[in-house]
Amino acid sequence: MKVDWPRIIRLPQTYGLLAGALAGYVGFVLWLGPRPVVWISGGGIAAVMAGGWVSSFRRQAISQSPSDLLVTAVFEQQMNTIEAKVPNRAEAVWRQTRQWARESQVFAAQIAQQDPLLQVELLEATHTVLGLAQQVADALQVLGKIQTSAYQQMAQQRLQTSCDRLQETHQRLKQLQDQVALASLDAETAAFPNRLHQLIEANQQILKSTSIDNDKA
Repeated sequence: MKVDWPRIIRLPQTYGLLAGALAGYVGFVLWLGPRPVVWISGGGIAAVMAGGWVSSFRRQAISQSPSDLLVTAVFEQQMNTIEAKVPNRAEAVWRQTRQWARESQVFAAQIAQQDPLLQVELLEATHTVLGLAQQVADALQVLGKIQTSAYQQMAQQRLQTSCDRLQETHQRLKQLQDQVALASLDAETAAFPNRLHQLIEANQQILKSTSIDNDKA
């Protein structure tokens, strides 16, 4: 697996590692004296530290990639699994749902590239996007089986709630992407994690409430 150097360079931990390695190297030389063997030994130690950091980064990337929904191919695979359950008659509604979900994932992935520190929150937000898409697919499937008008209305309300939440998530991630891009010019990003947490909590509330309703039904 190739090393994602641009991503490593953007991480603050990388700069902390380089600063620590440099400080340790200087201290090592000052302690033992500026001799060729000391210069070489100190450089070797610093190289081992940097190599260990890159290796750990690669192991982490390998372990996370199969379930990383910020990777488009992984997200698409999950969406295709969900889409297989959608009836043909509901293609129009699902087409809009699919567009919101896919574009939301793209926004999240682009934000993660611009600000890697938000990756955990963005990954969680993308999971809720997938959950909302699953709810829409389930509701579309159920609507085709219900005959009673009262229950059809109930299922339609649940469908609309999930669609509205997914549309709102799409819009807020799109706005956040623009805000992160602008904030990169003046390094003001402190508010972004809170905004993502609020988005995640709102989505999870819809997911939980619909799940409770299904249990009661």
